[in-house]
Amino acid sequence: MLTKEMGKKLIEILKEDIGKRDVTSALVPEKTCKAVIKINENSVIAGIEEVTLLFKTKSCKAKAFVKDGQFAKKRKIIMEIEGKNRNILETERTALNILGRMSGVANICNDAKKIVPKFNGEFALTRKTMPGFNLFDKKAAKIAGINPHRINLNDMILIKENHLDFFKTVTDALVKAKENANGRKIEIEVKNLKEAFEAAKLKPDRIMLDNFNLKNAKKTIKELRKIYAGEIEISGGINLKNLKGYARLQPDLISLGLLTKKANTVDFSLDIKKIN
Repeated sequence: MLTKEMGKKLIEILKEDIGKRDVTSALVPEKTCKAVIKINENSVIAGIEEVTLLFKTKSCKAKAFVKDGQFAKKRKIIMEIEGKNRNILETERTALNILGRMSGVANICNDAKKIVPKFNGEFALTRKTMPGFNLFDKKAAKIAGINPHRINLNDMILIKENHLDFFKTVTDALVKAKENANGRKIEIEVKNLKEAFEAAKLKPDRIMLDNFNLKNAKKTIKELRKIYAGEIEISGGINLKNLKGYARLQPDLISLGLLTKKANTVDFSLDIKKIN
């Protein structure tokens, strides 16, 4: 669902692309026309709500033939737009860019889920999202059934290695976090079994095993489960090749930066079909 914040951001993105005005589209004789958006490769679709809103703000009618989260085959027409030609033309590229990026994120998220279809935990994003497009990267992942993790830095306390450099111990960091949580969840990143055990004594909501190899992750999870009832997350160095191995360890969460960093933009095109 689109929030007001997301709607405002979309309009800002479109305004940035248009500038003062689209001087090329201003040259064409003004007509009412119909256009279609077609997908040029097989992909999960995401961004339908966003693109529909963009065209609506330009007084165009947009009719979608697929829903967010559905799979579409190459050459399928996914949307029809009707309105003033100049409005369609100046919105075209922004709309296609949003569809391409969001569908790309949803697509790779879907690929990850297929690798381990019976995983009992959740796959999640990291904060390695596209600057200025974070809300939409997170939404695309959610459409594909992936946990978006933190939307922003205000959502929860996540003490990472660079934060720990300013504390004497893991315990000191967690004590300070608990004093200032104000109802927010607390997660802490650890780099070895010793730090994991120290963190577990303070009972944070989640402990993240960062850059653990399979052997160490297996041992740490086994030992942690004996003394710790909170969630265990694995992150760092995980890719689509080793994902199955980490999933077998049954952590509560596996976060993968590649779900946004390695997402390929899906190819869409817009064609004018009928001029009135």
